[in-house]
Amino acid sequence: MSLSKVIEVARGELGEHENPPGSNRVKYWQDYDPAYQGQPWCVAFQWWCFWKAGESSAFFGGAKTASCGKLLRFFKENYQSVPVQDMAVGDLAFTNFSGGIEPEHCGIVTHVERSGGSILYVKCIEGNTTVTGGSEDNGGVVAEKVRYPRNIVGVARPKYKPEVPEPVSDWENHHAKEHIKWGLDEGLIKGYGDGTVRPDEQVPLWRLMTILHRYSQKQQDDMR
Repeated sequence: MSLSKVIEVARGELGEHENPPGSNRVKYWQDYDPAYQGQPWCVAFQWWCFWKAGESSAFFGGAKTASCGKLLRFFKENYQSVPVQDMAVGDLAFTNFSGGIEPEHCGIVTHVERSGGSILYVKCIEGNTTVTGGSEDNGGVVAEKVRYPRNIVGVARPKYKPEVPEPVSDWENHHAKEHIKWGLDEGLIKGYGDGTVRPDEQVPLWRLMTILHRYSQKQQDDMR
């Protein structure tokens, strides 16, 4: 699980809306706490995306909050707040559309557009906004929005788990794929950092001995 998984989950919710319109009743509150049905839900949506992606600890230390202010304060207190001009994909952007400095809305950054080193705009997937027009921070739908630095009052950088490529890119059609899969499933072979296992590559002695050692340890563990 990782940053890309959180964004994948969020993107899969585009178009999801409250029902009935104007009620603030959404499925995200059901998983967060049904007692909150009827409350503004932009932060509850972000919590839900991190929770579904297995990244709850990156969102609010594994706890829950539906408050923009509390969430941004958490990141500031844990030294995970970054300047607006340093925004990157996966950050949480906190916005205020009325000219104030307190966060009223938030979204996860999916794209950053720069020119000459400065950010022109970002795209964010947000809950409780609108597709076009209407209220930006209480609109009742999940949408991907363009946001400008002038409206962004805080940026948080969650500590995501590292991206781990799945080691399946070069062996699924190999004649020894069943044996390779067994070795992966048993933890005897690990694959390389780029997601390959390189099944036809010559194995150096030290790597062979590592595999044999893992097998021996597994046999001993199975006998206990």
